Amino acid sequence: MPGWRQHLPRPLTSAPYREALARFRETPAGANVFRFGPYALMPVLGAAAALAPTFFGTRMTFLIILVALYVLLRISDSLIGVAILALTLALLPTDMNSFEQNIMFNVALFTLLGIGLNVVVGYAGLLDLGFVAFFAVGAYLYALITAPDAGASEWAQTWDVGLTFWAVLPMALVLAALIGVLLGIPVLRLRGDYLAIVTLGFGEIIRILLTTEDYYTGGPRGMFLLPKPPFFGRELDTAYELYLVVLVLALIAVFAAERIRNSRVGRAWEAIREDEDVASAMGIDTTVYKLLAFAMGAAIGGVGGVVIAAKQGSVFPPDFSLEISINVLAVVIIGGMGNVRGILLGALLVIGLPDVLRDFSINFWAIHLDNIGQDYRLVIFGAALVAVMVLRPEGFLPSKRRVAEFREADLLQEEMAT
Repeated sequence: MPGWRQHLPRPLTSAPYREALARFRETPAGANVFRFGPYALMPVLGAAAALAPTFFGTRMTFLIILVALYVLLRISDSLIGVAILALTLALLPTDMNSFEQNIMFNVALFTLLGIGLNVVVGYAGLLDLGFVAFFAVGAYLYALITAPDAGASEWAQTWDVGLTFWAVLPMALVLAALIGVLLGIPVLRLRGDYLAIVTLGFGEIIRILLTTEDYYTGGPRGMFLLPKPPFFGRELDTAYELYLVVLVLALIAVFAAERIRNSRVGRAWEAIREDEDVASAMGIDTTVYKLLAFAMGAAIGGVGGVVIAAKQGSVFPPDFSLEISINVLAVVIIGGMGNVRGILLGALLVIGLPDVLRDFSINFWAIHLDNIGQDYRLVIFGAALVAVMVLRPEGFLPSKRRVAEFREADLLQEEMAT
């Protein structure tokens, strides 16, 4: 008997549409469209996304940006496409209000964190639910080094090295990477659910230590009055300026992650993800490569922690709860595991949608539901996540390997049904 999913509308990326596009591409007109079409379409999409905040409200702007970035990310394989995408992202918040700019900052921050977790989960196949620990390490390192005496812990008041945001960034990267390696050593033999439980416990241990250790971290009262990043004699204190900082860091992380994925290390991670025993039998030192994955993912998480501490001007233990790890993991899964392109789309949906729905109302014909988003926005958000996972279980923009896995599963399911 056919499965219930066969009755759902087929997405544009399903087999019938792909076959039709392939036939069209073989024609002379189709060849020209596919060759030159993206170069004409990309500037139009970039302009539509950048100008949307000027002419539309928050929700319509969100929808236009989501659609435009989805298409841009799918067709921006060339250097020109990447440049147009980066320029579009940089110009997006210029005409937004402060509320919308803060949403874009959070989306950019979780995009950065998603890139880090994607290295661990998407590339190496190691399910890490304690990623928030590295996020906290970067944030508290920045607080310990830069907080003034009025807002610092007792231990931090005993010394002042005079370092700024830009000096702390590489320090947080190195420290978080070292802690990632230390976490990886005792869990190297664990896989799947067992690894997830142990890393979850590690994240909770870090949060509890931050809460109970009063002398070093300030305990539940945290640390505050943290300085903003300096830049040529002025402080970057607006959401848009800090958004640009995160955007630059995310682009650097994307470049590094893509280069590593296409290297020998990336191929080793892929082999470990598919079958660790076979990879080990083929001569891959799984211990070293798994530690490298933990270190790189943790390093990016530590950088994100420095940024959020500078943005908030304070750090408190509740800021680093398990919810952060879950949200970052959701960003990776919905965006498409193993592919950094989809992480931006995942962050837009997971982080941006709940805020966009805050004042959502329905006024259509006889249906008048005012401001239902205030009470039911998380219900709507949950329904949207369920819809995405049903219609696109592999994520918005998964890696080619991930797509192949789902196609094999669908073919096997069809064969069993017949």
